[in-house]
Amino acid sequence: MLKSKFKKVNVTCPHDCPDTCSLTVTVDTAMKKAVALKGDASHPITKGFLCNKVNHYLDLVYNENRVLYPHIRIGPKGKKGKLKRVTWDHALKLIAKKLKAVEKQYGGEAIQPYSYSGTLGMLGYWGMSERFWNKMGAARLGRTICIAAASTAGIYTYGAACGPAIDEVPDNDYIILWGTNIVSTHVHMVPFVEKAKKRGAKIVCIDPRETRTSAMCDWHIQPKPGTDAALALGMMHVIVKKNKHDKAFLKKYTTGHEEFLKKILPKYTPEKVARITGIKKEAIVKLALEYGSTKKSYIRPNYGLNRHRNGGMMVRAIMLLPAITGAWRNKSSGVFVGSIEEMWNVDLNKLQKPALLKKREPRSINMVQIGNALNDKKLNPPIKALFVWNSDIANCAPDTTDVRKGLKRQDLFTVVHETFWTDSCDYADVVLPADTALEHLDLHAPYGHYYFSLSQSAIKPLGESRSNQDTFRALAKYMGYKEKCFTESDESMIRNMIDSKHNPLFTGITYEKLKKKGWMKGDVNNKRRNYLKKGWPTKDGKIQIYSEDTEKIGLGPYPEHHEEFTDKKLKKKYPIQILSPATHQFIGNSFVPVKRLREMASRPTIEMSRKDATKRRIKDGDLCKIYNDVGETYAHAVIMESMLDGVASTQKQYKGSLVKNGVNANALNTQELTDMGDGPIFYTVLAQIKKA
Repeated sequence: MLKSKFKKVNVTCPHDCPDTCSLTVTVDTAMKKAVALKGDASHPITKGFLCNKVNHYLDLVYNENRVLYPHIRIGPKGKKGKLKRVTWDHALKLIAKKLKAVEKQYGGEAIQPYSYSGTLGMLGYWGMSERFWNKMGAARLGRTICIAAASTAGIYTYGAACGPAIDEVPDNDYIILWGTNIVSTHVHMVPFVEKAKKRGAKIVCIDPRETRTSAMCDWHIQPKPGTDAALALGMMHVIVKKNKHDKAFLKKYTTGHEEFLKKILPKYTPEKVARITGIKKEAIVKLALEYGSTKKSYIRPNYGLNRHRNGGMMVRAIMLLPAITGAWRNKSSGVFVGSIEEMWNVDLNKLQKPALLKKREPRSINMVQIGNALNDKKLNPPIKALFVWNSDIANCAPDTTDVRKGLKRQDLFTVVHETFWTDSCDYADVVLPADTALEHLDLHAPYGHYYFSLSQSAIKPLGESRSNQDTFRALAKYMGYKEKCFTESDESMIRNMIDSKHNPLFTGITYEKLKKKGWMKGDVNNKRRNYLKKGWPTKDGKIQIYSEDTEKIGLGPYPEHHEEFTDKKLKKKYPIQILSPATHQFIGNSFVPVKRLREMASRPTIEMSRKDATKRRIKDGDLCKIYNDVGETYAHAVIMESMLDGVASTQKQYKGSLVKNGVNANALNTQELTDMGDGPIFYTVLAQIKKA
């Protein structure tokens, strides 16, 4: 009998969450199995605890629903399809043969990659895969499905400057959690908020919904969805009228403040903003004066805001509040939407080798509109091959029914590289087994704080699963690609990314230090990041209250409130606005395979007001049909006294095959795009609800 020995390995949670937790994994070396997993107690953000989801991570790794071997289709596409197990050699030969045939007949643009944030390890997200597609000259993918509007708003306003992260929160006296449910989706911010509260800070939650987070705050403000820009502008109106703005800061550090204060803000009186937002004017004035009177203030919006048609402008308006008050003077204050623009700033020439394109400029398909593209008979060339990884395309893309219609095309060759048997696998011609974070090496750069981490391999890949990196290395070999870059090791690629000349946050960080400790804080105090002294990374070094960029795209140069819905007939036909925020149990549908979490979630639900439920003779627990001209889905009613009339809320990306008609709330979404950044309008959805 083998005597067990144990080793501890530093691993990073790879899932789409701002916390990017550092994990300590205990491995039984005799069994060659991970037997325990916990949060790294030494990590200043993780602080030794994990969310409800990642606490079950070993149940995810050792899961009966994992794809462990390559499979090929032997039946029709869809739920009734059948797959049979084959070798990697067989699968790779088939893929290479099909891709070469498509490339020869239609060109590389007929081959469409599709991926997103199934893993946020930087290699797995956009490393070897991009080299492969560059060499092929395949179509580009507009990766806009999550943060595009907010990120664009930030760049238009501040350049690629991201502000103080969550560990700076305790050094503030007034904190606004704006459109973010941190208890469910950003739990490692909670201790910092609690610390600030103990020191006397006031915590305000601005959210149309009652959430776990609103329950822990001092004040919950509920604007109508899509009206946040008006609220921010109304706050600025009061702040300026009451002479609470920082004139010296505006003069020195901003562009366009004079006309903004004189011509734009006077339009947003408390009375007008009250009519737009549904918030009482007294509350608007109170919020504005409390915030404007507090110089050490912190606003944490999240990405739900940017999933409205007018989402970019809403985020831009909110981001300008600390410029009006001069809160940026305190290094721990301001606004923090995320850190991705800085943390993910690596040299893509070294990482992705765009020179492999050899001056070709392939077309780009927006991932939000993949349904349109797959079904467009006039698209030239048509999409003839689709390669999906890091994404469950059959559930995550808008207008689900249209996407699945395209996936069913008999002339479309589809490969899915997946860890689990997702709904997308039902439409694949080839399914390749993908590994988990415990089974490979990667570098992580969070979007919720400034701590880089190195995720190290704790166990060997289960079954015949392979990392994204190794899969694309193998594909390159079978395609006959000879360039040395396709055999470069993961370690070498990571070392090349850690480049302080390219990104000052890497100053003082080395591969060796990361390997030993597991994580290191980026150099946030680097002189190149002192924006008060050096200027912001914008065209003139100043905060862009006046933006040439927004003017060029037809939105006007200043932040304004734009109505989310302008079609009154549509609003009358479909009177309920459907929100689909992230859930407490899952990240998208990433943790659906974990039985315990699935049981906690129980079933898809739709939260609605008592008035809306009574009008439709709906009672708690009733199965409801939610529908519009785009599609329909089903969920069980949860009547909430706090829900705004005319607003309902269901789960984001719930696994479609667990829903009555096989599709989730994305079946209600159009493929239209946001006001800036070409993102999805997941929250700009009108529907009707009736008892099923």
